[in-house]
Amino acid sequence: MRSSDFRRLPPVVAVLLAVLTGGLAAAARAGSTGPVPATDPAILYEGRFATGAAGTVRLGFPGVTAHLRLRGSSLTLRAAASEDIYCDVEIDDAAPTLLRLRKGEGAYSLLAGGPAATHTVALTRRNESWQGTCVLLDFELDGAGALLPPPALPARKLMFIGDSVTSGEMDAYEPGRDFRDRLNSNARVSFGKILARRLSAQCHLVSYGGRGVVRDWQGVRATNNAPQFYELALPDDPAAKWDHQRYVPDAIGLALGQNDFSTGVPDQVDYVNAYVQFIEKIRRDAPQAVIFLINSPMQGEGDLRRTALRAYLAEVVARCASPKVVLAPLSYYPGVPGNGHPTGTEHEKMADELEPVFRRALGW
Repeated sequence: MRSSDFRRLPPVVAVLLAVLTGGLAAAARAGSTGPVPATDPAILYEGRFATGAAGTVRLGFPGVTAHLRLRGSSLTLRAAASEDIYCDVEIDDAAPTLLRLRKGEGAYSLLAGGPAATHTVALTRRNESWQGTCVLLDFELDGAGALLPPPALPARKLMFIGDSVTSGEMDAYEPGRDFRDRLNSNARVSFGKILARRLSAQCHLVSYGGRGVVRDWQGVRATNNAPQFYELALPDDPAAKWDHQRYVPDAIGLALGQNDFSTGVPDQVDYVNAYVQFIEKIRRDAPQAVIFLINSPMQGEGDLRRTALRAYLAEVVARCASPKVVLAPLSYYPGVPGNGHPTGTEHEKMADELEPVFRRALGW
């Protein structure tokens, strides 16, 4: 049918024809042979990502998840990584299995063996932002396999902007393991992701270890701190801008301050002004979102930095003067001995503390 013929159809008929045509096209794509590009519409991404040449998807932030549904007996991923990157793979309702994407390009079996059946697959990047990027090249199914319409994601949307704690640094640590081992990080079991599952919500982690609002853990201001990496689809690529309209959260947790205070207490006026300006930037993109200000769980009671940060955050809330900007205090958690980052058990407890605060403010 020519486009001119299509325009002459009655509106209802035209809509039905468009739906049927789209469905047939999708079915043809799903049943086609050969690799499926990582950008295929049947693959849903939860978290920030950037697209590249030839249908590739680039991941840099922690916790980004690719969701797929398929009919078949096998699924293979081709991916490339700048460094070794670890992922969790969840098949149907089974416990996640660990996948190591080795530096360079490789092919990885996500599903193999057994009769053809319908499966859901979730592939989640575990690692911190500073631990490298990975590129999903394509997915390949068995000869008779086909991608099905993607699983629906929850309607509710959360975002957490933060540092290494938000990223899940050390939450998968096991005693005796080297602190530098990349297996120690698992964004999937960070407090934000845990809270999102409890609240039946999607979750984006926009976080970068060692960074703050005005300076990083070494006191460096002229670097990619939260107001800068917030704008990006990839945390270290200034050319990869994120389109904020692609994901407008209902609620945002700001969990910053540990690194700003790492080298001492920053100037109050400077810090509060910068924090308020950052919130104004966020509200530009999500004007209806409730914003929760979360203090660092790594600063102990009696620590002057903890006292100062909490006072600064209270002033930020007062300056914003909005019922949609609220404090969400966290207790001190001693973390992994000799390291200080919260353990996996402590991330669960942090989610326990935050859950009633979020539910009250959001009515969830």
